[in-house]
Amino acid sequence: MKTLIIGEVVDNKLSSGALEIVTKANDLGLDYEIVTVGSEESPNIGSESFKNTYIKCSENKLSLGSVADKLKNIIEENTISLVLAPSTYVGRDLIAFLSVDFKSSQVSNVINFEIEGESVITSNSINGGESEYNSKISSPNKFLLIRPKSFEEAALDLNTNFETVEITSEDPEVFDIFIEEKTGPQLEDSKIVISAGRGMVDSENLSLVQDLASKLNAAIGGTRAIVDAGWMPYSQQVGQTGKTVKPDVYIALGISGATQHQVGMKDSKYIIAVNKDEEAPIFQIADLGLVADTLSIVPKITENL
Repeated sequence: MKTLIIGEVVDNKLSSGALEIVTKANDLGLDYEIVTVGSEESPNIGSESFKNTYIKCSENKLSLGSVADKLKNIIEENTISLVLAPSTYVGRDLIAFLSVDFKSSQVSNVINFEIEGESVITSNSINGGESEYNSKISSPNKFLLIRPKSFEEAALDLNTNFETVEITSEDPEVFDIFIEEKTGPQLEDSKIVISAGRGMVDSENLSLVQDLASKLNAAIGGTRAIVDAGWMPYSQQVGQTGKTVKPDVYIALGISGATQHQVGMKDSKYIIAVNKDEEAPIFQIADLGLVADTLSIVPKITENL
């Protein structure tokens, strides 16, 4: 089945979401190519393992509509029947455009898929990750949005050998861009993630989390409750409406562990939870649970590292 994977340039290299899909495509032996979207000059997105076309946009224009037109041409010229994209802002927008162009409904929140003849069978997560359902897609063009961290990231030597297609259309201009400053390890890539919840009581107490994270070289996350309260930016939210993480160690501090939060971290290899409520749902999925006052125990842990 001829397949197209939509990738993005992140930190001047091919996005982790695309590399995760590559792993699944290789496992299934799919005949695939990658089209990567970005604005950098010479990103490391090429590989000897697959054909990669780079659609280069201006960062000062809203060009996704024009990008979708280019993708439509590639799909038609190469008789591609399966299109896979990570469930990101860019991926969701492009798949939406394409599904309209080809009059074929997209399938979202896919956590696994298999090929059955000319059809694709998908597994989809619902109810905050507590349930799954399967879909059989038999339409000529199939569009799947893959949930982050559903597959392991492919380990590839990336280079700058790829074909470039420039977007030159008259798209709407962007007059102001705000880029949130990133410091320290990032949630998506860190081997250790420490997340805070309402059990930290006050935003000032997040300094305790920062001290511990500094000792462990860990990324910091949080629940929707503290993000909504303004303690952290949305970019650090872990959960159903935030980011999905899959670190080697996930430390939950003062987090009760509602289903919406669990769906974003439950596949972590090792989960440690600290909460003074022994009935907190987080303990049901934790490998190690400590019933204690978070504000008292965290400084002691930091001191002994």
